[in-house]
Amino acid sequence: MPRTWQQSLGLGLALAAALALLFVFSYRAAHHLRLLHGDDEPIHGWMSVPFVAHTHHVPKEVLFDALGVDPRQRDHRPLRVIAREQKRPVETVIHDLQNAITKARGKAP
Repeated sequence: MPRTWQQSLGLGLALAAALALLFVFSYRAAHHLRLLHGDDEPIHGWMSVPFVAHTHHVPKEVLFDALGVDPRQRDHRPLRVIAREQKRPVETVIHDLQNAITKARGKAP
């Protein structure tokens, strides 16, 4: 049985809609992937030193050393807790980490 023009049109529109959805979700997935692996991820007080080390691709020992903290086996304290324990502002701790990351990558500050 031959297709009518309405069936062909419907099939064409369905194909176009499927391709549009594929494009939109592919773009969104790529965008989120870039955000996850971006080197310019800002450091926040809720982050832990191992998390910052992982997202910025530097050894966590370098960051612990920059903060003057002995690395523990599983130290996942947020930066705000470390700052409170050292009686320093969180912004100062974040600044020290950013400087250590810059030095570890071999870039000029």
